[in-house]
Amino acid sequence: MEQQPRWAEMCARILQQCESLRGGRENLAAFLGVHPHQLALWLSAKSGPPRAVFEKAVDVILAEHDRRAEMQEAAPRRRRNDH
Repeated sequence: MEQQPRWAEMCARILQQCESLRGGRENLAAFLGVHPHQLALWLSAKSGPPRAVFEKAVDVILAEHDRRAEMQEAAPRRRRNDH
């Protein structure tokens, strides 16, 4: 049963990032369609979320990654000599 704590810890880290990206615990719970108390258990790594919730959280992270990549792509390119 050693894998469950590691799984819960990994999920907690992902959900903590999602909490920040979605504007707090209440907003994230609403987005995920779960009760804030259940989310609190997952954020504290006491248990891991169901697969559907985990996948939705990963989608939040991937969307943020895509958003940052687009911003970086759209930023004007600077040469090393530009100051």
